[in-house]
Amino acid sequence: MYSNNISYTPKMPPCVKGLIIANVAVFILQLLPGGIGQLVTGLGAMNPVWAFGRLQLWRLVTYMFLHSPDMIFHILFNMLSLWWFGVELEDIWGRRKFLIFYFVCGVGSGLFTLFYLFVNPHVIVIGASGAVLGLLTAYAFYYPQRQVLLFGIFPMRMRTLVIGYVAISLFFSLTGGGGNTSHIVHFGGIVVAYIYLKVAPAVWTEWNKRVYMWRSRRQIDRMTKGR
Repeated sequence: MYSNNISYTPKMPPCVKGLIIANVAVFILQLLPGGIGQLVTGLGAMNPVWAFGRLQLWRLVTYMFLHSPDMIFHILFNMLSLWWFGVELEDIWGRRKFLIFYFVCGVGSGLFTLFYLFVNPHVIVIGASGAVLGLLTAYAFYYPQRQVLLFGIFPMRMRTLVIGYVAISLFFSLTGGGGNTSHIVHFGGIVVAYIYLKVAPAVWTEWNKRVYMWRSRRQIDRMTKGR
């Protein structure tokens, strides 16, 4: 996807750069011979039985940095999308909020693999798609009318693109189609992002309010004790 309507920051911000470097570095490790690559993938891949049944909860994070060694377009598409949509979002939010949002979407979409316990408990899920689709959703949240060129050909508004992803992901999640793509994780990333974007502003406001009140009380207490 590409659009002349999307503005880019000349300098890639640190979080987007760091995430891309981390994903590429892990992908290189996955390509190592002698069983090393398979070991890296096996230790970090998401599986609902391993993650929840055996309490290997680190997989909710590590699966986001793994991609299919047999499909270069898997990591290529995710990293390009992270760059295209993440740069402007990090500029808007700052490093801290951007990273929180990214990992909330990634971990949250990983929780949706619980669905597989009922249909395919041995499924292996890898990829940053859940987190990246969360960024896509956030971008559409801020810029719903901006256009992208789907596959470099078809112009489409951001809002329409996200709605299309929701429809496709939900359809294949319910029907079990879609090949090796984990559509339930894609759907989860979009859902988690939408809920976060709706709820987070009120949570941050309340948090800042409580922190301010706590600091004010501490300052008053100090002034009172100093008399």
